[in-house]
Amino acid sequence: MLSARNAGLLITALLALAAGFVVSRHVSGSNAPAIEQPRIDFALPDLDGKVHHLSEWAGKIIIVNFWATWCPPCRKEIPDFVQLQEKYAVAGVQFVGVAADQPDAIRDFIKTQPINYPILVGDEEGSLSKQFGNNIGALPYTAVIDRKGKISVTSRGQFHHADLEAAIKKLLIP
Repeated sequence: MLSARNAGLLITALLALAAGFVVSRHVSGSNAPAIEQPRIDFALPDLDGKVHHLSEWAGKIIIVNFWATWCPPCRKEIPDFVQLQEKYAVAGVQFVGVAADQPDAIRDFIKTQPINYPILVGDEEGSLSKQFGNNIGALPYTAVIDRKGKISVTSRGQFHHADLEAAIKKLLIP
């Protein structure tokens, strides 16, 4: 039988473990649905200086990925995004990368890792990603936007292929 002191320590440990789990799920953003909010639009230049608005892809399922060339998990998820863009483009899915980096660094990276979706140059402070729910400025950060312009899923950290594909498929169902 447990002594009162040991029982108290066990309860404290279990509560700390549960609290740690809740905090880690909140910080990692494990593909949690975002709070209902109005449609977000922005205007950012691509690497050629042409300004693009998010509304340019209205009516599509849009995956907005905030990333940087110096970020290992960002670099790791890009090949999956390239593959999913190719697979689901005909179904009306559009990936848009927002790089929090200098244009020259982005150009150099794209020479080694071809990307088949638009890359826009964002601010390095991450203020735009905060509008999409990235309240801690994490990179990578991804928001999946449904055809009506509402954020349906967000992910802090690397968005794993299977999880992202499941989110896309869910939005493809009429």
